[in-house]
Amino acid sequence: MSLKKQLERYKRHLARPAENGTPSEPAGPIRPTPADPHLTEAMQEAAERLEAEVRTFEGEAILVKEQTIPLDQYHGRRPLNDIFEAVAMWQHDPEPHPLSTRGLAAEDLLFFDTETTGLSSGAGHMIFLLGCGAIRGDRLQLTQYFLPGPGNETAFYYHFLTDVKALSNLVTYNGKAFDWPRVKTRVQFVRDAVPKLPAFGHFDLLHAARRLWKHRLESMRLSAVEETVLGFKRSGDIPGHMAPFLYFEFLKRPKASLIEGIFRHNADDIKTLVALYSHLSRLIHGNGVPLSGDEAFEIARWFAALRRYDRAIALLESLDPDEPGVERAGVHGLLAECYKKSGATDKALETYLYMVEHGLARGVSDYVEIAKMFEHHYKAYESALSFTERALDRLERETALPPDKYEKERWALEQRRGRLLARLGQKIAGEDGA
Repeated sequence: MSLKKQLERYKRHLARPAENGTPSEPAGPIRPTPADPHLTEAMQEAAERLEAEVRTFEGEAILVKEQTIPLDQYHGRRPLNDIFEAVAMWQHDPEPHPLSTRGLAAEDLLFFDTETTGLSSGAGHMIFLLGCGAIRGDRLQLTQYFLPGPGNETAFYYHFLTDVKALSNLVTYNGKAFDWPRVKTRVQFVRDAVPKLPAFGHFDLLHAARRLWKHRLESMRLSAVEETVLGFKRSGDIPGHMAPFLYFEFLKRPKASLIEGIFRHNADDIKTLVALYSHLSRLIHGNGVPLSGDEAFEIARWFAALRRYDRAIALLESLDPDEPGVERAGVHGLLAECYKKSGATDKALETYLYMVEHGLARGVSDYVEIAKMFEHHYKAYESALSFTERALDRLERETALPPDKYEKERWALEQRRGRLLARLGQKIAGEDGA
């Protein structure tokens, strides 16, 4: 029976996948079986067909498939060897950033992805494939560790941890919340027999992808990002939610044809991590890839959150606020905030006033910011009072505000108005006395 027909047969056992791709869970926990130090003939055949080697440890056995991929190979629109320039860009950027590899080489990165029997964190679910990619010269060294049965986890983690201990930084997609915590959980069961978990640095590309593309993409799955952003479309790929079922079938009948597609799927994930890290680095540095208006705005917001206001301002000033997909109020508002926080008060006030005059004010807070600057920086109390009054008027029209928030904001504005009236009264009295 062809793999395609097998997949169609298995699909009837699946509930409709959720938005995040969660498969229906197998009934009951996976029960470890005694390890057999002598591989069956079927397992030997599977190893040969997969071009994998058998590695053993303490009477347990796993399959390890190694392959080298030329870095001049394209993955989507650009070659994998973009990774060298991507890492080099960060060497000239002394400021902190979550994706910065300053002080590292491309060879220090471990591109890492797993395949598991389920997405929940229960002890009954485990990792059955660990995929690792490392840059070695002009090639990507891709190593995949496959668990042929639950009774072989000691060998599984022994060989994986022995091989990766020299590498110091993971690159994953949702690895901080999923992949690496799952590794830690499973290693706890065999920790006395395997090397200690290394203290990895971690670059999780999901967080960057969400920042840049959450408003553009319907799904933040890696497959959606790679197709839309990188221009890489998989052909004949095994859907991720089918992998656990193919693995369970393999446990019953260890045929390589059942899991070949999972190995290919995992290998593509690793290559996508390499390409995606390079692409994100180029976008952030404005180097070699076109930057759309919404991407520029989101990167500026990211720099602002990191208090790198100069970089945020440079991006926002170069941005055409009328470009499709760009919200004018958002661009001007963020620009005003960055001006203010960087000490460019005149420019900040000018931008806020422009927003008010052109109907771009985002709410009461913009009027309050103007009032604050007039009061505290310019000592222009009449102007501060005028904008406080306008803020109160705007507040009355904010019908969607919860009552408690409305009352809190109104109280604060009334306090500000009272203080400004008192200051104006003192000023008038002082002038009359003079």
